[in-house]
Amino acid sequence: MSRKKILIAIFILLLCSIISFPTPALAIENSVVNLEVGWNKNTQDKFYFVDQGSQLMPYSWFLALEQDSSQELFRSDKHISDLRYLPSEPTKLNPDGLPIGFAKGVDRKGKEWLGFNCSLCLTGQFCYMGIDLRIDGGSTLGDIQSLQYSLVSAMKATYENDEKFKRFYQQVLGSQADMKGVNALRTELFSRANQLADYNEINYEYPHQPDYGFGRVDAIGSIFNQVMVTFNGLPKDKALPSNAPVSYPFIWGTNESDVVQWHGFAPNGLLSMGTLIRNAGEVLGTFGTIDISPSKPLRKLEQKLLPFPPYKSSINIINLGKIERWVSQLHSPQWPEQYLPAINRNLADKGKVLYKNNCASCHQLISRKEEGIPYKAVLTPISAVKTDSTELDNAALLRDAGLYQGRLGLIPKLAKIPGQTDGTNPLFNAVLGALIEHPLKSTVAASIEFEGTLAESLKATSRVKETLPQYLKDLAATVQISSIPNAKKGAKADVYKARPLNGIWATPPYLHNGSIPNLYELLLPQSQRSSEFYLGSREFDPEKVGYVSTPLDSDVSQFKFDTTLKGNSNQGHEYGVDLEDKEKSELLEFLKTL
Repeated sequence: MSRKKILIAIFILLLCSIISFPTPALAIENSVVNLEVGWNKNTQDKFYFVDQGSQLMPYSWFLALEQDSSQELFRSDKHISDLRYLPSEPTKLNPDGLPIGFAKGVDRKGKEWLGFNCSLCLTGQFCYMGIDLRIDGGSTLGDIQSLQYSLVSAMKATYENDEKFKRFYQQVLGSQADMKGVNALRTELFSRANQLADYNEINYEYPHQPDYGFGRVDAIGSIFNQVMVTFNGLPKDKALPSNAPVSYPFIWGTNESDVVQWHGFAPNGLLSMGTLIRNAGEVLGTFGTIDISPSKPLRKLEQKLLPFPPYKSSINIINLGKIERWVSQLHSPQWPEQYLPAINRNLADKGKVLYKNNCASCHQLISRKEEGIPYKAVLTPISAVKTDSTELDNAALLRDAGLYQGRLGLIPKLAKIPGQTDGTNPLFNAVLGALIEHPLKSTVAASIEFEGTLAESLKATSRVKETLPQYLKDLAATVQISSIPNAKKGAKADVYKARPLNGIWATPPYLHNGSIPNLYELLLPQSQRSSEFYLGSREFDPEKVGYVSTPLDSDVSQFKFDTTLKGNSNQGHEYGVDLEDKEKSELLEFLKTL
């Protein structure tokens, strides 16, 4: 085929990717209203249950596992709901009725695994006047810490209690189980429970460490511990506390930003491979596996051609590309006036002016028709925003490099990793090694991501033609994989990312560490903010814009958020606090329109 014909074919494919048909809003299903975010039912189901390569435990175990103190299944709807995760009915893609974010995978040897995927943490839901509103791509209220502790307790109770174990092995092994198989299962159960207990110990069990509670996780801390200690073969005392829990970020608009994570340390963008790096790192932090020893000794030519040695891992690379394609189709949810009180448009119009004067210098104002166009994120120095710095402080802590010493990192420009290092370069090394192990799959996954992101970008650009020059400029800025702002060898980037606030009303609580219960309090001086509040209720407060955060007279479990504890500070971000009460109401009304 001639070059001309190839170019014509590529042009036709891109043109077809731009042409779109209206995506039907997801209707009320099982008393849950799915807010329209650009997905149909099929995409939603795939996002909920696709395998990423996480291997928490053998799949049959999870189906059979009972709770520690009863014969009720661990995965019972009530237990999952108590942990604030979301039960789901069986579907074609989820025939066993797993909860949202619990996914079935099959490894290279054909063994079936139960693992987590990103929808576990990135599916929001709240309730108003008896109606449940689902926000795909929003922030979970789930308690990951309690989930992991209760799993270990259930597994230990199963191998310690003969009657419990008998019910377990009969379901896992079937009626033909022999003594050898039963004994092997009990040994494997004991071993796996201890591995998960070790995970909890190295992340959570330190003096003066706050509990995460509902809706928070220190994902970076746990990923660094997995990469730097568990996969590195170092003793547990080399781990560092994962004591900087943050709110789960919403993911609409993620693919458009040049950097991701709360402190903007991870590269992103169309040609940077950053999305694959980001998602593969998430798998390693959520019970994915990797062997950081090279698959085989590299010959001299291979050493020259491969800056990162190939590592065997459980990461499902192709599915990561698909997930990012679906995420590129997400757009922010609109305030649903058919279910929540109507927005006062007169106040909102006045609030828009206040937003431009008080907020837009950091939180760019992007209209809905512009969603999908790449943008350069604003990185605000901690010296200016003055919010809790624990996450930043932890990211800069040095650790023993172990097997990573002398291997290459990305910052700056493929520098060799020293004997003492923070976790960033070893993470990049591990992830890139896993991707290089499967160059064809990585290329296919990257092309799936690229096509999806480019298609959505071009759709938005075609709607807003006047932004094309800026679009091209921003696109060029995302190409460089090493262009991570303020990133220097041996130094931390003392910034937090300030992203556009589209859909911010649907993502309480607020600040990066979830220390402010609602948008109303975010506009108060720090001295007037709640020093403690309660999380656990899904009931939405449309006036203050957040979850109802006072103690409830019910059997609903709640978590007391104490802002005086390390990592929990609600100080800083005093923008708009000097506005008059009337102006704050106007600004708050405008935030509902985003």
